[in-house]
Amino acid sequence: MSAIAKPSGALRALPRERLIDRATVAIKDFILANGLSGGDRLPSESELARSLGVSRNVVRQAVSSLETLGIVRVAHGRGIYVGDVADTDVFRQLANWIDTSELNNQEFIRVRAIFERGIFEMVIERASDDDFDHLESLAVALRDASTPEDVNRLHDEFHQALLATTGNRFLMTLGTILNRFFWSVAYSGPHVHRVQPPALQQSHIHLVELLRQRDPAKIPKMVAIHLDVLDRDGEVV
Repeated sequence: MSAIAKPSGALRALPRERLIDRATVAIKDFILANGLSGGDRLPSESELARSLGVSRNVVRQAVSSLETLGIVRVAHGRGIYVGDVADTDVFRQLANWIDTSELNNQEFIRVRAIFERGIFEMVIERASDDDFDHLESLAVALRDASTPEDVNRLHDEFHQALLATTGNRFLMTLGTILNRFFWSVAYSGPHVHRVQPPALQQSHIHLVELLRQRDPAKIPKMVAIHLDVLDRDGEVV
């Protein structure tokens, strides 16, 4: 009777996705799908656990992982909030690599224009009439804002909504980081043109009007309006 051959290698257990990992992804997806931004409040631990069908301990560990990444922040006794990307290590490391004291305005504008053109192309392709209505309502509120705090908040909300209309979750995340980075550079760079509040508040209404036309040929003008680089005759500089 022949001996039973032994396997040459042991079978490896198939990896199983942990509930914590799935909960972490689900909370991130919730933030992106709802266009939430820094300071927005998330459902409580118990509400998240009930919605996700997991224990509060799983939610607590998922939230802890997201807090480490700077995606959320936990205010004990008050709740869970979306983190501000400007407070994350990713943003701080990015900002530290740029010496804004010597940054050339033309170079800054060209890089921003590349980024903005891509976003406007995707918005033209994917945005619905309802999306444009929402953007317009935010632009009107931005125009009518009376305090610097409201201007900053509504400006941020507008760009979160603009990124959301692309339907690209990766762009929503990366775009938020880059937008905050560009704004930070504009405020700290002595040679970089900073759009002043009156122009900023008016420009977004014109931007939505042009986006509604869904004409790619008008994208350069959209970029110029948004970056405030039109001459007195309304031509792109």
